[in-house]
Amino acid sequence: MDKKRAGKCAAVIDIGSSMLKMRIAQLQKGKIVDLDRLEYPIHLGHEVFTEGKISYESLRELSSALNGFSSLLKEYGITQCTTVATSALRDSENRAYILDQLKIHNNLSVKVLEGDQEKSRIYFEILTVLKDSPDLLPGKSLISYIGSGTIGLALYDGEIMISSESIPIGALKLHDMLGSIQNLTEDFHTVLEEYLDSTLDHAIRPLSGEEITNLILTGNEIEQIASLCNVKAHDGRYLLPVKSFKKLYKSIRSLTSDQISMQYQITQEEAEPLYSALAIYMKLIRSTKALNIICPKVELWDSLLRDQLYPKMKNLYAQHIRQNAISCAERLAANFDYNPKHTQAVRLCSEKIFDKTKSFHGLDNNKKLLLDLAAILHDCGHYVTAKHPLRATYHLLQDLSIYGITRQDRLITAFIAGFSEFDTPDFSQPEFLGLPEETKLVISKLTAIFRLANALDKSHMQKAMDIKVKTNGEKMTVTAFCNDNFYLERWAFEQCAPFFQDVFGIEPVLVVKETFI
Repeated sequence: MDKKRAGKCAAVIDIGSSMLKMRIAQLQKGKIVDLDRLEYPIHLGHEVFTEGKISYESLRELSSALNGFSSLLKEYGITQCTTVATSALRDSENRAYILDQLKIHNNLSVKVLEGDQEKSRIYFEILTVLKDSPDLLPGKSLISYIGSGTIGLALYDGEIMISSESIPIGALKLHDMLGSIQNLTEDFHTVLEEYLDSTLDHAIRPLSGEEITNLILTGNEIEQIASLCNVKAHDGRYLLPVKSFKKLYKSIRSLTSDQISMQYQITQEEAEPLYSALAIYMKLIRSTKALNIICPKVELWDSLLRDQLYPKMKNLYAQHIRQNAISCAERLAANFDYNPKHTQAVRLCSEKIFDKTKSFHGLDNNKKLLLDLAAILHDCGHYVTAKHPLRATYHLLQDLSIYGITRQDRLITAFIAGFSEFDTPDFSQPEFLGLPEETKLVISKLTAIFRLANALDKSHMQKAMDIKVKTNGEKMTVTAFCNDNFYLERWAFEQCAPFFQDVFGIEPVLVVKETFI
């Protein structure tokens, strides 16, 4: 094939914990067709999980391999390539230096995906592959991606995700953490299982009351495990009987990595994370009633290639994130005894203000999602403490795992939800130090909108039967249709109006009208 005449192509480079990979593909007759794949073994994960950072020897090796990849990209005439990194670079103490050197020496801008970002893309691919699959039984599904350094868990009810969690432990990381104990005891499997019990039980415990009929697993070791169980792929997935898996685990659990390598004729590098992956999978199996494990053959770069080759895919993925983030946030808020009617009222009102003031705030719909999340989660702190509920909300939201939401967006959401009618952002405070000016501006804009919306249901009684928002010159008129006493809401609105005017330069005016039935 004449590479230069291959037409429009897309490329993805994936800097993983143990493998550097590149995939070049093209859209042909509506299907993604691979033109080239390259793989180069690296050991970034071992270094980061044991030493905490990437050595400059490894950086030079990585840079050299990437130069080779770049040469192939030039042959295909590809000038833009999506380059991503996951847990190894994500956890590295010297990440900033490594990324800077790759930019200088390889002219590559590497995007380091956070755990929730990485997992949500893989889940999106899983749901795409399994759509209308006969293997998927009615009921709820536990979906998990076991990477080298993280475990992702998501609960799917057949229509939408209702919870998600990203745990900073994975097959290779687990091996490197506990590997030093293996030579000290013949009962190492017990040590590993006890560690998993103490680490994963808190994440799995909420699933104990769920009737989970499907277990969907993906990860780096899936193909190896399927091969050892004599299971072949069909329609882009493996269907692995739980009985076969348990039999394999029983035969391996007492072996060392060297023994696994010799007995099953696999390399030492393959054997090391294999046992840890099996132990993690076994832990998840016990939390479901599944008779078979569904293992789709999906990878992170499948989603990234779709983004480049299908123009509409980015919007579909954004819709997927929005719907599932809101669903998971509502599930989280329910754990803190939230008021769903109040949060819905605040959501709808904040969305109306956001939509009607686009010409003033200039924010995209991703920021509108953060308003929704703040509305759903803003009262969680009251469950923790009555003394400082807003501060409790702020700290909670920074650490809660929300489907597909980055750490930066969680932080913005936490700031939005942490302000009442009496409080406005004070950028001289320690928590704001180091934030870019652009982020501070986004926080101010969204906070101004949220405070007004929250004020209009200050009583939590949804007195307004409808709310209309209209901008006209230097005023924004909010009309509340209400037959009840609305003085508390009017007072709260008046407390919040000055900050809104400071931020946007328009005066918010509240008009209360009675309705006649």
